Amino acid sequence: MFKTGQLPILYGTIFLLGTFGVPVRVMAGGPKYVAGVAYFNPAVLGSPIHWQGGAVRYYVDQGPLNAQVSNQQATAMVDAAAALWNAVPTAGVSLKNMGSLNEDVSGNDMVAGNASFGQPADAGGVTVTFTLMSGNANLACGSMSCPVSAAGDGVATMNVSALGTGISIVRASLTNGANLEAHFSGGAPGIVTALTPSLSIAAGASVNWTTQAIVLNNGKPMVGQSVAWQTVSGITTAGGKVALTDSGGVATKSLVVGPLNEGQQATSTACVNGTLQCANFTAIGARPEYAYLEAIAGTTQCIAAGTTPNQITLRLRDMDGNPMAAGTVTLYQALYAWAPPCPPRGRCAQPELLVSQVSTATSALDGTVSFAPATLPGVPSNLIGLAVTGSSSTLPIDLEQNP
Repeated sequence: MFKTGQLPILYGTIFLLGTFGVPVRVMAGGPKYVAGVAYFNPAVLGSPIHWQGGAVRYYVDQGPLNAQVSNQQATAMVDAAAALWNAVPTAGVSLKNMGSLNEDVSGNDMVAGNASFGQPADAGGVTVTFTLMSGNANLACGSMSCPVSAAGDGVATMNVSALGTGISIVRASLTNGANLEAHFSGGAPGIVTALTPSLSIAAGASVNWTTQAIVLNNGKPMVGQSVAWQTVSGITTAGGKVALTDSGGVATKSLVVGPLNEGQQATSTACVNGTLQCANFTAIGARPEYAYLEAIAGTTQCIAAGTTPNQITLRLRDMDGNPMAAGTVTLYQALYAWAPPCPPRGRCAQPELLVSQVSTATSALDGTVSFAPATLPGVPSNLIGLAVTGSSSTLPIDLEQNP
């Protein structure tokens, strides 16, 4: 994050947070970041500030300190003070002069009130440009330089992923030339694994496929990792290519799959943080004429008249036994008035046909289809049905509502 109301000036306050690991956020803030909205309130527990490698880098402005002290003299005073600090053997951080700002910071940059200087207001809506200056890293926008509008509290945020263990530098700058930098290095990337690695889809059809990848480091979920899915022939991404991992290390992305030809295979590769740690998501065009049905629930029921029957649930599988999405299943139903079973001898009763209907359903990603059984409330009946798919697969349905 970059705090637009708190710039890195010599006589103000600036804190720069660089973090190890992948990814990091570029962050900056002054007293408000450290001590909360009640500046310097001892009761407020502040946020700890860390500097990578213990190095605190500071910048000086281009103007004099006052009419008696020139810029060169003021800079020498600050450098001398920093040298005294650096000479302390137990100091946990070191101070380093990184050069000059592109402006002269004076009292005009402060807001006066009640005979004292107050902190400038947060600058919401200001454009902050994040730029990769050196190293091996990715900005979340996918470019080397990314403009971001600061929120109402003056905070602009950019996620940055380190692609190597070397030092990378990201600069956040304003249009007036003011800027600050974050120096960081990356750790070992996580291992990404596909939780939904494959999909069988009826040839010629299209579906939205919700895919998931989990990112682990030594078996532990990695939060906030950037996982990017490729777009290939037969597979496109919905709503952008990148998804961040949640608290469980899982990134979720919806893919638009199809239409595919019979036997055609399309693979989208998802990689974590722009590294070579990737997982594959493969869709295969299945031949619907060879699909077959299996019963899941509700295909055989015997209940009392007036009782609501359960749904009929079936699963469609391709010729290799995989659940097949976007396949078509037709259910033929004939509802007859209830009649007792045929006697051991003699003629069977000829029940009256009460209603018949034909329904069609398309299988979900897991191959399932569901139908509502034909019924007449409170009327004893026998339902005879037949589910059909492909060129030869059928599955009988039998539902009795006895008096």
